[in-house]
Amino acid sequence: MKPHKVFYSVSFFQFFMREITGTTLILFLLSKGLSLETSNYLLVIYFLSVFLFEVPTGAIADKYGRKISVVLGLICFLIYSIFFMQANELWLLIFAQIFGGLAICLQSGALESWVVETSEHSVEDLFTTANSIQYISGIFCGLLGALLATYHYSLPWIVSIISTIITITLCLCFMNENNTIARHNANSNLLIIIRESVRIGINNKAIWIIFFIGLFISFSNSAGNTFQQPRLVGLSEQGIWIMGIIKAAYSLCMTLGSYLIRKLYRKYSDIYILMLSCAMIGIWLTLAGALNSFYPVLVTFLIYEVGRGMYPAAKQIFLNKRISNEYRSTLLSLDSAISQLGMCIGLIVTGIISRKFINIKSDQAPIQISWIICGGIALIPIVLLLLFKINTKGNRQLIGNQNFKS
Repeated sequence: MKPHKVFYSVSFFQFFMREITGTTLILFLLSKGLSLETSNYLLVIYFLSVFLFEVPTGAIADKYGRKISVVLGLICFLIYSIFFMQANELWLLIFAQIFGGLAICLQSGALESWVVETSEHSVEDLFTTANSIQYISGIFCGLLGALLATYHYSLPWIVSIISTIITITLCLCFMNENNTIARHNANSNLLIIIRESVRIGINNKAIWIIFFIGLFISFSNSAGNTFQQPRLVGLSEQGIWIMGIIKAAYSLCMTLGSYLIRKLYRKYSDIYILMLSCAMIGIWLTLAGALNSFYPVLVTFLIYEVGRGMYPAAKQIFLNKRISNEYRSTLLSLDSAISQLGMCIGLIVTGIISRKFINIKSDQAPIQISWIICGGIALIPIVLLLLFKINTKGNRQLIGNQNFKS
């Protein structure tokens, strides 16, 4: 199987096994007796684990190989799923979340690095197609996850476990690397890889701008991701099944967003497209928070999801064009770690705001406030990108003048 096909297949299953449970995750936690605030703090544990483990695990992928990192990550995800499904005590849920964070860390960056290094396809084609495939899988897992949860909340987790086992088998059989021996024999140890990656990230303005953007967008997405279930199910006054329809609808919207990126790259620069992605997220999440009846909120939320579909592909293309293979996994992991920090901060802030929200019948004002705040935060990266664009243009003009004088 060719590398790009392996990448697309693994991307599909990775998204499927997470999102089939994610469709009703917050409702699942509420059914276990947790409040929305406690659920948020539990998610903080998860994202904090990702923040702490990201860079070291990225260095493992750069030193020992992409394949071993991805497979170990899937094994950790299997452990996480089993514990999370069975646990009713808070400390066991925390234990599961730590494994979940480690699972994401071992996979993030490694799969991207592997396909960039082994495939002949352009990064634009690879990442826009992969994101579209993931969002299409979101349609199926949204409908299936909500349907299964209607009968029992554990059923989506069982399907997720089966999907994880299939993905492990797929990686073991078809994910091949040609340069693992060179990595093992390289003089650089893990600490050197980490130090060099951090140095490159600090010295390269384009890279640390992306790090800051990831921080703000992750903060923004914290409320949009975690509060969508109680907000939309509560406003609709329908059962859990409605979330499956909504999940399918916004997966289609995210697919549309990824498709738009491919079209836009034919006419516009990656900076402008990244700015547009952030604007779509910020403006429409703010409107979804300001409104308070089901259909207007649903429509604005779905347009917000178009922006969310645009952002990952736009960011991946922008970043992967500006980093080398030697430290690719570690730099991608460093970017992910900073993004998780933004998610943690966002979850803590919105968790405090929403502490009085106990069930889907509660007053939705805390969620509205959270969405409006997070929408405003998503607009900050536009200013950063504008300043970066102006500064880059100024430097080019200065270099041109110096060349002219010489």
